Amino acid sequence: MTTNTVPATAWHDAVAEAVSTHPWLAYVGAIDGAGERGQDPDIIVVCRVENHDGDDSTISTRVPRDHGTLDSVVDVLAGASWYEREIHDFFGVRFVGPGADHRPLLIHEAPKPPLRKDVVLAQRADTIWPGAADRAASTSRRLPAGVPDPATWQRIKDGENVADTEVIAAMTGRRPRGRRAASTSRTASRR
Repeated sequence: MTTNTVPATAWHDAVAEAVSTHPWLAYVGAIDGAGERGQDPDIIVVCRVENHDGDDSTISTRVPRDHGTLDSVVDVLAGASWYEREIHDFFGVRFVGPGADHRPLLIHEAPKPPLRKDVVLAQRADTIWPGAADRAASTSRRLPAGVPDPATWQRIKDGENVADTEVIAAMTGRRPRGRRAASTSRTASRR
């Protein structure tokens, strides 16, 4: 098994090189790199190909979260079209070049790509979560995944433009480092 992380500009060539020795497509997918504190704003795109010996090769790259584009690999791996359309629907990465298919695959209209960590799962936020009653005495988080704390959710519903990093922090129960550092510097300047 080999793993190769390449810049976005080298994505197509790296996949084509891997396909020369590993001709079968296993998977093309994406991950939102925004961690618990929103420190990594990129979308990570991964392609895994295999050969007849069961050996596999994985190529990954990073694409900017906003208006990220990546060269399509459909001319090298025809089966990648479905995956590329899915990645565009769910993460917002646009594939360009020969063979790129820009038709929506599963989601025809959405304000934001739904699998990004900064997207609030609105239906969950407005529904009482059954686990909250079971864990009422617990000090652990009582909200389902994908739901920010009630104060942040109310601000979003009221139409306030809440920063993506703040939404992610409100869903994980942790505040971004930048905010804590900013509040600490304000406190220090008041002294």
